[in-house]
Amino acid sequence: MQKQVTYFDNLVESFKNAASSLEPQSPHFDLRRFEEIPNVIQDNAGNPFRLNAFVIGLVTGGSFDLSISNQLYKIEKGALYFTSPWHIRQYASVHDWKGYLLFFSPDFIFQYPQGEYIFREFRFFHTENGVVVTPNEAQSKKLLADLDQMYSLLHSDHPERLKMLYHYLNIFLYDCKAMFVADAPAPGNGRETTLNNFLHSLNNYFIELNKGKKDKALTLKYVANEMHLHPTYLSNLLKQQTGKTAAQLVRERLILEAQSLLKNTDMTVAEVAYYLHFKDNSNFAKFFRHQVGLSPSDYREQARRSAS
Repeated sequence: MQKQVTYFDNLVESFKNAASSLEPQSPHFDLRRFEEIPNVIQDNAGNPFRLNAFVIGLVTGGSFDLSISNQLYKIEKGALYFTSPWHIRQYASVHDWKGYLLFFSPDFIFQYPQGEYIFREFRFFHTENGVVVTPNEAQSKKLLADLDQMYSLLHSDHPERLKMLYHYLNIFLYDCKAMFVADAPAPGNGRETTLNNFLHSLNNYFIELNKGKKDKALTLKYVANEMHLHPTYLSNLLKQQTGKTAAQLVRERLILEAQSLLKNTDMTVAEVAYYLHFKDNSNFAKFFRHQVGLSPSDYREQARRSAS
């Protein structure tokens, strides 16, 4: 456990932390074979962290444990997983891992106007605790072929390879999306765009908080102001879309962050309360107990027992 969750603003910072011999092809995009990454996080040595990048892993061999915010996944051969910049991640118990690890930052995506569709179109990036799936044989073969092609291009001397990789990435993401077609929602509308923008505002708040750039508590009023909407209007739209009010969704996201900090760091309960801009420790404890049914201390103890 560590005092706070480490935050890496780009791939260069992250790779230097993992191993000095690793250098990304770009601060905002890279594709690595798992075999190229030293097992520096073997035997639970890896610390929890946030990285300002979307990450997709396709595992073709070996195994490891992956914590994404509040969920622990046992990753084995055949798994495909997705994480987003706001997720707290931790790798452990690495055993002979093989496959591909794809990194791309929001800056890489939003360098082109169509980048806004990444967050809206690909719902596997919207989740609170990441997504882990097992593609069938045909799907896995297609995704692996995509990654092989991207890897070859990235390591070529083509002068426009990063521009080309932007388009290859979109093709790969649509191939990933094909696995979720059965669960896809109806075509988007204004309310769906509002929901996506709302989720983006929530997640961006915690990214900026992790950087020390937020000095206000997360509230419905704060998010509504960020979206330039009246709180009541925003809440009504989200109620139609999700069945929950905006205030409920804000509370749920705040609790998720508190739970992640209690599980993944050794910050005291008072430090978590201060970090999340609660008025005082008792106010935070009351809020937490109301939402979770346990005190923060009891929740942490229960989480530790479950992990042991």
